[in-house]
Amino acid sequence: MKKLILSVMLSVASLSYAAPASMTKYYNNPKLAPKIQQCRGDIYCNAFAALAKQWKNIPNNYRYHGFNIKKEAAEGNGYGLWKGGFVSDTVKGSRLIDAGEPVFYDGGSKNKANEAIFARGIAVINYIENSK
Repeated sequence: MKKLILSVMLSVASLSYAAPASMTKYYNNPKLAPKIQQCRGDIYCNAFAALAKQWKNIPNNYRYHGFNIKKEAAEGNGYGLWKGGFVSDTVKGSRLIDAGEPVFYDGGSKNKANEAIFARGIAVINYIENSK
């Protein structure tokens, strides 16, 4: 019986998501993000870029409405995540995405490397906001 209870507890724990502190640091305090030249002093753009670097911390089994966010981030599919409706419902997340979009995506006019940053930033913001 003890083994069954422990097994159930471990199963439940593996299904719950909590964003690690390394992911939420810049989400919660954009001023802490390292400055990058592309962002031209915009702290929200800097935070978006810093968040994008955290994409590998999204659990492999994480799904958002059945959609594999990490896979799209790995492929750098900014178009799919942006046009697929993966936008923030929060002021904080929207502000970050709105700062990152013109620098890293700009309606699809940016190169693949920048589109990958955009995809990864959106994926991380989505994960943070939906793992609370």
